[in-house]
Amino acid sequence: MASISLLPRRWRAIGVFLFLTAGCGLFGPRDPEPPNQSSLNFLPPTEPSLVIANLQNAVDQKNVQNYASCFADPLAGGRVYVFIPSPEASAQYGPALSGWTAAQEQSYFQNLVARSPSTAFASLLLTNKDSLVTSDSVVYGYHYVFTFVHNDPGFPKIAQGNLQFTISNDKKNFWSISRWVDFKTGNDITWSVFKGKFSN
Repeated sequence: MASISLLPRRWRAIGVFLFLTAGCGLFGPRDPEPPNQSSLNFLPPTEPSLVIANLQNAVDQKNVQNYASCFADPLAGGRVYVFIPSPEASAQYGPALSGWTAAQEQSYFQNLVARSPSTAFASLLLTNKDSLVTSDSVVYGYHYVFTFVHNDPGFPKIAQGNLQFTISNDKKNFWSISRWVDFKTGNDITWSVFKGKFSN
């Protein structure tokens, strides 16, 4: 009788062993997340430097939602976003760039992504120049190289210049870009010209 009572226990042990060794996938590698998820490489912006990392990742991945999330939103308790274009861009695209809003920032980037093959190269290289910290904001100065391969044959693929970001926190203590000033430094077009060109 004792041997009969042990039989279920043995079967349970064998069942557990087979379950663990049968390759059911519980301990194997997970499938990667779909590349179009908006959360891809987006870090909660709990400090100013993470806003910069999110912006660079959004450009590299051509992710419109993540790009837009880097800018201040008054509806979320943030400041009103202000963009001051380079003088060359203002001269060429003045009406389009006047009173530029966060919504226009998103629209321009969406238009640019739509004009770019999905496998085409995009990159934002920032070289830190200076920074200023206040109680509720950080001002970063950068030299930038913005590269975005698109399908407009008559328009450059690279913009270069200096920019100044003011990054502020909102009521939820998340940080975002509330002010952007663009400066021309050489012969290349500035990022502002990209914005004017692809604003509609």
